[in-house]
Amino acid sequence: MLYGICMNKRLLGWSAFVLGAALCLSPLAVALPVNAQATGGQGLEISPPVIELSADPGQTITANIRVRNVTAATLITKGKADDFGAGTSEDGAPHILLDETGATRYSLKYWISGVPDLKLAPRELKTTTVTITIPKNAEPGGHFGVVRFTGVAPGVDGTGVALSASVGSLILLKVSGAITDKMSLAEFSAYQTNTKTKKDVTGSFFEYGPVGFLVRLKNEGSVHERPGGSIDVTDWMGHKVATVKVDEQGGSVLPDSIRRFTQTLNQKQLFGRYSAHLALSYATGKIVDNTIEFWVIPWKLLLLVLVGIIVTVYLVTLGVRRYNRYIIAKSRAR
Repeated sequence: MLYGICMNKRLLGWSAFVLGAALCLSPLAVALPVNAQATGGQGLEISPPVIELSADPGQTITANIRVRNVTAATLITKGKADDFGAGTSEDGAPHILLDETGATRYSLKYWISGVPDLKLAPRELKTTTVTITIPKNAEPGGHFGVVRFTGVAPGVDGTGVALSASVGSLILLKVSGAITDKMSLAEFSAYQTNTKTKKDVTGSFFEYGPVGFLVRLKNEGSVHERPGGSIDVTDWMGHKVATVKVDEQGGSVLPDSIRRFTQTLNQKQLFGRYSAHLALSYATGKIVDNTIEFWVIPWKLLLLVLVGIIVTVYLVTLGVRRYNRYIIAKSRAR
């Protein structure tokens, strides 16, 4: 089974665009099959969506990419390599550098060769091999690129159907040498989503569960990292309430970027003070940890109960007083 992402060609006019929701920086994307486009039944599949490689300066390596035409018509595509980065978003979606004209610190596209144009018969699968030549003076650390196949303009080939779509395989290359692995915790907080605005609001006091946890990690190193770990939640007596996994899908954090991860303590019946201890590891066992506290008090319910108690006490007191007056009046009447 092949997987990938199919997009409208209009997106290619942007100065940068995103290949799907956090495309393949998390293995979760591998489980999302690409369906043919609804208009005209055009579509492509590509595999693998992510290629992770390691190499030495001066070395030449290759990568195999498979592209399939999932339609009943012949499709024509043009192959190209681009760089990508994290962009300004913190959701992990790759930012394709379409207008980049020069090499950057993490550039890879200038090292990639052999990306072909493809003409695919109906349901045809083709495997192409791209070559990556690492310069002898290549800077150690991460270098990131994407090999894309894009539909050509109509009329290029009278025997084919132009594909108004693009699919791509991300390539994450680690060049050996003096690599820096360094991550820091930009934020660890509890939050809830506002039901009216649909926005996440952080805080330490909540009326009810579930409670979410926001983890923002900053990669200050020179290579992409895959953090993993959990959040242990305990109540005020020190009893463990739950363990919440962080980044279960193995999403990457690119260098010089911040990525946010959200997870939920999916329990409604919460009451009192809780502690949440975050413990993450990355690279060769390096640790990022922190602890926060938060309260869950159903104050509206407690206020209603308090009002009910006050009203009940008042009515009981009033009833007792009336009963006493009745008894006194009855005894005097004798």
